[in-house]
Amino acid sequence: MSPSLPIFWRMKRLYVRFMLAFLGHGLAKASSSDKTISKETAALRDGFTFSMGVAPNGPVLHMRKDNGRLVKVAALANRPDVDIQFKHLGHAFGTLSFQEGTTEAFARERMVVDGDIPASMKLVRCFERLEVLTLPKLIARRIMRHYPSVSLMEKLVGATKIYLGVTAGFVMGNKK
Repeated sequence: MSPSLPIFWRMKRLYVRFMLAFLGHGLAKASSSDKTISKETAALRDGFTFSMGVAPNGPVLHMRKDNGRLVKVAALANRPDVDIQFKHLGHAFGTLSFQEGTTEAFARERMVVDGDIPASMKLVRCFERLEVLTLPKLIARRIMRHYPSVSLMEKLVGATKIYLGVTAGFVMGNKK
């Protein structure tokens, strides 16, 4: 990043990059530990890829389905099956800082989805489930169109597994 960019803009960019990495590690762990997310991703073919990033050259998350689970990868060799692009860094920041939900951001045309639309809907359901498990109920209810009934034990166990997986992902990087 250029040192001439305003510090607030650079901080937003770093936050968005961190949250995309968090989302990637969280989905990777949840795809093997949470029954609801596993069920959604089971319908995706092995080798399925998706990316989520900020247009035109902002931070980006790349993931691929390998051996029945999602894994975070550094880059994709080919065009992804689903490409989710925020139109602006400010839009990504608003969504990833939980000021508005993913569905609301899409409805307000803050992001563009290109590729397999049914698969993208499965991913949105995975993102929402991840929000339910990892965010406090007060925050998650504000950004979701419908907050599902989740027991406290299910939420605690799910969040613990996901946060441990995220921590391991950051410590170990993209190693399998």
